[in-house]
Amino acid sequence: MLKTFTLKNGIKVATYNLPQLKSVYLHITVKGGNLLENSQNNGVAHFMEHILVQGIPSYPTAEGLSWFIESCSGRYQAMTHTTSIDFNITVPFNHLEQALQIASQVFFAPLFPEEAIEKERRVVISEINERKDASWYKRAEFFRKVRFQEKHPLTLDGGGSLEVVKNLQRQDLVGFWEKYFTTGNTYLLITGNFLYTNLKKLIKKYLEEVSPKERDNFPDLSNQDFSGRQVAIREDNALQLIYLDLTSPALSLADSLRERVILNLALVIFGRLRNSRLFKLLRYQKGLVYDVSAGANLYPGLGYIYISSQVLYEHLDEVLTIICQEVENFVKFGLTEEELEFARNFLINQWLMSFDHPNNIAGWILQDLFWEKSIQLPEYYISLVKKIKLSDVKKVMKKHWGFGKLNLTLQGPIKNSKENIKKYSRILENLK
Repeated sequence: MLKTFTLKNGIKVATYNLPQLKSVYLHITVKGGNLLENSQNNGVAHFMEHILVQGIPSYPTAEGLSWFIESCSGRYQAMTHTTSIDFNITVPFNHLEQALQIASQVFFAPLFPEEAIEKERRVVISEINERKDASWYKRAEFFRKVRFQEKHPLTLDGGGSLEVVKNLQRQDLVGFWEKYFTTGNTYLLITGNFLYTNLKKLIKKYLEEVSPKERDNFPDLSNQDFSGRQVAIREDNALQLIYLDLTSPALSLADSLRERVILNLALVIFGRLRNSRLFKLLRYQKGLVYDVSAGANLYPGLGYIYISSQVLYEHLDEVLTIICQEVENFVKFGLTEEELEFARNFLINQWLMSFDHPNNIAGWILQDLFWEKSIQLPEYYISLVKKIKLSDVKKVMKKHWGFGKLNLTLQGPIKNSKENIKKYSRILENLK
């Protein structure tokens, strides 16, 4: 059963009891990832993630913390995302109190030991260099810099800048922690086997004593933050295929849940599945690509739809032409009744099966706890999707899938020439 409440100091809590399990899963998070960084401090969020688990009052060293958790066959992880910094821990249900104590100290009483900072600096630098060695890194870096306006936080690498990480000091980390690790900016989720009355007492014992402090707001984002309409090419002859990404501004997390569900429905049909229009046409019928997908990335105030594929150079013109024709027809004419029913059934069953696995349950609840005004279980989403009509889908697509800032990036063995820019701009002409 789902229960939610807010502590007196502002920490928002959600719990979901699964008495058949032998474990408990705890996830604590703040809104504070690299979206809050700039070029001067890019990497502080990622470095913070590392330092949080390098020493707390109960376990002053990382070795001591890992020894205790792993001695009871538990697991833990600290993570940095674009919009959050997280810590989670899974332990046998009879170690619930220790897990709560650890989580509260990781977030609200980290020691920031100087020795650990220098050690982890070397680790983070190694991690960043490892990322830079990967082929996906250059593609992602180019995409970010082309897709967003100059100096926008979404152009920054989530791992951080080597130069910044090399020079971060203890006071920089403490300052970031003091600003964003506040009770008004903290969200706690616990799933698994527990007695609710006991759990609530333990939560209050370890977390309600933290001094209340409101959070800083996220930076104001909007679809105005995207760069203008363009075709951008990065020649990379080390690659065998052309990596194609076609993106356009769309919905954001600030838009209504109903509109976001409608967008999800549309993308199921257009490009999310093997039974989608793009996959059937480009893979099953023509054999032009191994894979093609469509989806959406949504942030607070900003979001975009993407279509991605990997294409042999000799098939690029044909593949891009087909994609553009399908986008134009999809936005203009929408879905068929048969497609709507298929997408509706897919989402309903996907949502229901999400609650078959504890990790999926946790992910679902955490997403709503973090971004929505209230947490809704699958039954609510199902009732919502059953009421959606073809005209609703068409209306949302026309309203939110505009092409004024359409962006095409091509990366691989292809010349970055004026002739190619003109050629692929012409293919995009009908998307207006």
